[in-house]
Amino acid sequence: MFSSQTPRPFSVLLTFTCSFCLIMATFTAPLAVLAQDTGAEPDSAEQEAAFQAWLTEFREEALSAGISENTLEQVIPTIQQQRRVVAADRSQAEFDNSYDRYLQRVNTNRIEAGRHLMQTQGSMIREVAAEYGVQPRFIVAILGLESNYGTFPITEPLFSVIATLAFDGRRGDMFRRELLAALEIVDKGFATPEMMKSSWAGALGIAQFMPSSYLNLAVDHDEDGKIDLWSMGPDVIATVANYLKSTGWRDDQTWGRPVSLPSGGEQSLPAPQSAGMTPESTCRSYRTMGAWRPLEDWQQLGVRRSDGSPLPARNLPAALLIADEGDDQGYLVYRNFCSIMRYNPAFRYALTVGLLSDAIAGINN
Repeated sequence: MFSSQTPRPFSVLLTFTCSFCLIMATFTAPLAVLAQDTGAEPDSAEQEAAFQAWLTEFREEALSAGISENTLEQVIPTIQQQRRVVAADRSQAEFDNSYDRYLQRVNTNRIEAGRHLMQTQGSMIREVAAEYGVQPRFIVAILGLESNYGTFPITEPLFSVIATLAFDGRRGDMFRRELLAALEIVDKGFATPEMMKSSWAGALGIAQFMPSSYLNLAVDHDEDGKIDLWSMGPDVIATVANYLKSTGWRDDQTWGRPVSLPSGGEQSLPAPQSAGMTPESTCRSYRTMGAWRPLEDWQQLGVRRSDGSPLPARNLPAALLIADEGDDQGYLVYRNFCSIMRYNPAFRYALTVGLLSDAIAGINN
């Protein structure tokens, strides 16, 4: 951890937890290391007995919360403990990989697949996105990262995944709430138990929404009486757009841009958030982004576009993010970057969305 006098925005683990994130900011530790920290894992029989006792207790809580007996009879007997998701929960690429390695997700295959999606379903995507004031390329880029545009198999049994993570305890209260939300989705007839497949983190469908976010922000855009996040269509596009809109997205701005730094800039330019202007509320929680300054101030400090040309004349507030130490790579990011961070609070993820969106649209920063 760097000192408060010289923070390294890209080297510090986020401590902010958003209301929806698919991959929250977490400490990464292999399961074997975790056992050293917390004591040996109980034997499987003891652990299974404890899990079944926990499920019995949770069933009563769900009944008290208004979940019907019929829904619980359909779901609870199918739940099985999935210990491997605990290991996955403690080892996440957003925090384990270098920036150079993680940003390789902006590759030819993903770019071309995104362009193909815009070619085949672009009219629908543009029409739906316009209703929410979000540029289509950002929605497509998010879907490209979350599920490879809906082609990545989402096959985990959601109820087993979330129940395991709730029982595990590290973020037990949060996943307990998500389990109740997942039961509510079935109870209200939005999906059948068989449809409730997820990632290892319990996120649903092409857009990878947690159950509580599905209930709060997912959209039945085609008004067919159901919210379909499992097949590419207007509900998926509207749901992602609605999420970004809820964070204050500005369609008159982009996410940011790669920049070149002056000699020694990696060391001299980072500063704490308090050293700059007060950022918008959406960005304020991300203190490790450092100081926000108008573009003209960054220009005076020697920051330039990646090709060496001057920064844009529009004097937007921007924060400077520095990637892997020693690579002299920097990024000036605007307030929309913070909206992407609300989707997943990891600098690597938000940068990848921004760069992929530019590549899909053929934008050269």
